[in-house]
Amino acid sequence: MSNVKDKLKFVNDHVEDKTFLVPEEEMTFKEEVKDALEREKLAKKKKRKKYYLAALIMFIISLLLFGFGLLWQWDLSLMAIGDALWLAFAIELTVAWILFVYNHNILSPMIHGLKSFSLMIVGKRPKMDYYTYMKKIQDDPIPSFYYIVVFISAGILLIPALITLFILI
Repeated sequence: MSNVKDKLKFVNDHVEDKTFLVPEEEMTFKEEVKDALEREKLAKKKKRKKYYLAALIMFIISLLLFGFGLLWQWDLSLMAIGDALWLAFAIELTVAWILFVYNHNILSPMIHGLKSFSLMIVGKRPKMDYYTYMKKIQDDPIPSFYYIVVFISAGILLIPALITLFILI
């Protein structure tokens, strides 16, 4: 029996050096507060960086739309500039409104119905029923940050568009 006992050792008996265990460090209250403040500052910095990046991207998109409007008219008069501003405003407002409506399932019955009807004409079945389609949008919506940024950018474009409109009247 002692021979078997020598062959079978318990894990705790075998490991004499317990250096592989990480010692638990208890943080003091001051260290916890300092750590929480650092995490809060880092979160604010990330949020600010996200806002600046979104503003830069929307500025570039607005410039491209404005440039497209000017190239489309092939004119640089004040009337053409105003029309290009209104075009950029209308496109951005439409995109923001579509994102908002999609996120709130306002047009889901029409979209799903049109898709189902089209597939039935071709002779296929839709992959999802209406309830699953609606729940998919509810469970995984577009973050509201995106359409809020586009709405704000469209509002900023509205100001010079109105100014050029009132100058030409």
